[in-house]
Amino acid sequence: MLFNVSGLMQEGIGATRRHSVQGTLTSEEHGPERLSGDIELLRTKDGVLVRAHLNLVDPETCSRCLKPLEETLQIDFEEEFQATLDLRSGQVVREPLDPDAFTIDEHHMLDLTEAVRQYREASAEMQPLCKPDCRGLCPNCGRDLNAGGCDCNSGPVDNRWAGLAELLGEGGEQKDRPPSGGASGGGGTMGRGRRSRPKMAYSRRGKD
Repeated sequence: MLFNVSGLMQEGIGATRRHSVQGTLTSEEHGPERLSGDIELLRTKDGVLVRAHLNLVDPETCSRCLKPLEETLQIDFEEEFQATLDLRSGQVVREPLDPDAFTIDEHHMLDLTEAVRQYREASAEMQPLCKPDCRGLCPNCGRDLNAGGCDCNSGPVDNRWAGLAELLGEGGEQKDRPPSGGASGGGGTMGRGRRSRPKMAYSRRGKD
């Protein structure tokens, strides 16, 4: 995204140029991406102020179901590009430049590529989704849950959740349980089970 600003640099402070952008932004990280929008260039004391209003179509992958998708990023920014060469004298600008500033090269070419790339990264979604309620993939069989359920939940229950499974019946309803006092005898199955330990501890305290 190169702009020759030699003519603008010969004009007074406040002079402007406007450009429509229609093209492709290419980077090693993302490949070619469609780019469109408007650019305004404003002559300043030290160079050119760029006002950009751009839309970038970013080919992405849904972070849940891994389907390909296209995400449109809106990129708006203002950045000053500092001159490195005095156009009238042909002399290199002697004043120290901000090390983080964007610059206009010695041929008076202003390259927007790096600025757009940086703002593109700041505008991108960290976890893009094909739709807000995407159900993703089953972690066991890999089925796309947006297309329907799978049978993985009907398989064996993790032993760590076995106690909870015993308490819940078919459809998530709680099973009938004996009254809490029914396990105080200590001789039945409930007395020896894991859930009876608080009762056993209470009985031992009673003997002290």
